[in-house]
Amino acid sequence: MKDVDLDSTMDSLETMEAREAARSISGQQQSRVLVGTVEGFFDKIGVVAIKLSSTLKVGDVIEIGTEEEAVRQRVLSMQINREDVEEASEGDSVGIKTSHRIEEGLSVYKIKQ
Repeated sequence: MKDVDLDSTMDSLETMEAREAARSISGQQQSRVLVGTVEGFFDKIGVVAIKLSSTLKVGDVIEIGTEEEAVRQRVLSMQINREDVEEASEGDSVGIKTSHRIEEGLSVYKIKQ
């Protein structure tokens, strides 16, 4: 019986190591690049206003907040002064639709893979 328990324990350890290795690899493949700061959140329409410090495009994946408590989403649409845009640059203030409540002052990162 002890041999079975030992085998089962070894299998569990190998699985845990494989999971940890996968996390490590995926963490190395992705990087966070600061692209702006949250200027405001409009809860009635579910839009976050972001002042950009770098270029952002529709289709980019962004992360808002700290690594421990971040909201991650793909930019499906973006507006400047209520006009749809595909890309925005440093200095632009953009509105992005979100289903999460976002606090003012949080950092916004683009996830690069």
